[in-house]
Amino acid sequence: MLPSVLASQIQRGVEDFLRTTFSISTPFFSELMDRFLKKGELFHGPYLSINLPFVPGNNAALFSDLHLGFTPYLHQEKAFANLSGSSPISSIIATGTGSGKTECFLYPILQHCFTHRHERGIKAIIVYPMNALATDQAARVDKSVWRDDGLRGRITAGLFVGQREKTPATVMGEDRIITDKEIMRRSPPDILLTNYKMLDYLLLRPKDQGLWQYNDPETLRFLVVDELHTFDGAQGTDMACLIRRLKDRLGTPERHLICVGTSATLGTGASGARLLEYAQQVFGEPFDDHSLITEERISAGEFLGESIVAHVDLPGPHDMEAMDPDRFDDTDSYIRAQYRLWFGDPHEADFFDRDAFPMELGEHLKQHLFFQNMLKELRGRIVDVDDLLANLRNYPPRMGSSDSRYARLLLNSLLALVSRARILQPESPSQREHRTALHLPRPTLPFVHVRLQHWMRELGRMVVSLTDPPELAFSADLTRDQQESHLPVVHCRECGAMGWVGTRAQHESCVGSTLKDIYYQFFANKPTKLIELFPDDAGNAEHGMDGHTLYFCTGCRELFPRMRSTPCPECGCTTVLPVFVPATPSHTCPYCGVHNALTLLGSRAASLTSVMIAQLYSSHYNDDKKLITFSDNVQDAAHRAGFFKARTFRFNLRTAMQQCLQNCSEDPVLSRLPDLFTSYWSERYDLPRYVATF
Repeated sequence: MLPSVLASQIQRGVEDFLRTTFSISTPFFSELMDRFLKKGELFHGPYLSINLPFVPGNNAALFSDLHLGFTPYLHQEKAFANLSGSSPISSIIATGTGSGKTECFLYPILQHCFTHRHERGIKAIIVYPMNALATDQAARVDKSVWRDDGLRGRITAGLFVGQREKTPATVMGEDRIITDKEIMRRSPPDILLTNYKMLDYLLLRPKDQGLWQYNDPETLRFLVVDELHTFDGAQGTDMACLIRRLKDRLGTPERHLICVGTSATLGTGASGARLLEYAQQVFGEPFDDHSLITEERISAGEFLGESIVAHVDLPGPHDMEAMDPDRFDDTDSYIRAQYRLWFGDPHEADFFDRDAFPMELGEHLKQHLFFQNMLKELRGRIVDVDDLLANLRNYPPRMGSSDSRYARLLLNSLLALVSRARILQPESPSQREHRTALHLPRPTLPFVHVRLQHWMRELGRMVVSLTDPPELAFSADLTRDQQESHLPVVHCRECGAMGWVGTRAQHESCVGSTLKDIYYQFFANKPTKLIELFPDDAGNAEHGMDGHTLYFCTGCRELFPRMRSTPCPECGCTTVLPVFVPATPSHTCPYCGVHNALTLLGSRAASLTSVMIAQLYSSHYNDDKKLITFSDNVQDAAHRAGFFKARTFRFNLRTAMQQCLQNCSEDPVLSRLPDLFTSYWSERYDLPRYVATF
């Protein structure tokens, strides 16, 4: 995945969606959407952070019966020390994304389960806030058990969530843990993965009581709550009560249960102290100053080491076409082109095809002055990309151009190379011996962790100014006085006509601008006070359309039957527009006559997210097609899931048709497209996947 490229594609995809969805045929509003998008109020960011590698551990031998298969970071070793041995303590693991939080608690749990493998019953419970997270983490638990000859067949783990599987797993395998609920009721696993609502059911439902049949008061030793920060407010209270009921149900002795909470968003200092206090309230167990595990990263100086500056040249404005990712058919060709722009042609013909290329790329990046300057400017912070580019112009070599498009392409080009670069994972002699015996390649780690955050607002409660030219704005951003000079607009989905909409009481001439009243009237079955104002200087009323032309003062919102000259006699405003007012306001467009074609201009988060999902999954710069969307409640999440599936299907189908036509060896005659499509994708998908996808 190349985050820098994807962020640009997502923004452009959403902007194109809005332009095409709200194509405008009314001349007065013709440039409305373009002006709004250029103001940059829809998107905030992107914000860039480059996190350097974590401080490696001391390779201390903490587990006598486990094979880690990796060299732990220092914060992982600290977590192992907290959660292992004869006197483990409850802990909070507050480290960043990609820091191996799961491994921090998983290996102490595996060691405990192996030590007590002859005892039956649930020894550890891992609670996740969502089924998607539980399912994703289940694969990591399985791999850790399956790849260790000493653990395989001796430790069991089960996933118990509300989802039903057609063929649930009855035993652990190479790529699965136990998911058969009846099997787990008869033979409880050592490690139980679930969500907090399901754990509540497991304590109450009579049919699930078999899960606890072998649990003595001291059998359950570990309780892990992943993403602890999501359990706040009422949900945090629910979790606290659930944990106390669990300990009471099993008769767990005081201070026997080792509790673990993970969080990637809560940090150190004063917030760390509050986090420990919060964890103590939730778990009902003591947490001391040693309980908080935070990340430690190497400094920029340590990361660069003794790297000399061997590269100073930058791609210039004349290379903008070569830096444009849209001009490349795949990621590899784009990466190779960017490498040549920054470092020149490689001497070896097979340079890009070698397994060592990602590592060599990292070494070249360390020797480039611009990359070193970027690390110095970021200093581990999250920085707005525009601010970063402005500050980097002060470093030599200068970028040589104030063109914002060139600057963005330049940064995206470099970040693409940074995202592709890798470093070899450190390993001990015993790990090397074990890997060699299994004929496994030496694992690699990201060169650095590139993260781009892009924030977008939904288009809700949108209004348009009563000015010439009109400006689209968020009502929430306006002062009360400014709101008086803005009105929502209606847009025809069929012909693109657009006009203001407001309220007007009978026998009154002033148009009301209160949004609450306007929305009520617009969505009412029989609007009695709604008025639609289509800027019109063509005299539509004179051409047989059902309505009449009035004159609208943009200063005081007064309507006049005729206007011989300006300024407005009421307020003195010089901007008085001729507007066509339909005789009967409704959702039927007065221009094309299509029923229910008029909608208020706006686009909610669900629709915009669907566009982003389609962009993410259709881009060939995304080779890790995974997505998690968060929602406030279960009902909303269930609705959004179906909505996303329905909306993205059309985007996916278009992409699949395009790929079929581009790769079709036959003449793609339109009448034969259904047969060509079926033949093309049936060869690539088995029948169940083909049916499920298309």
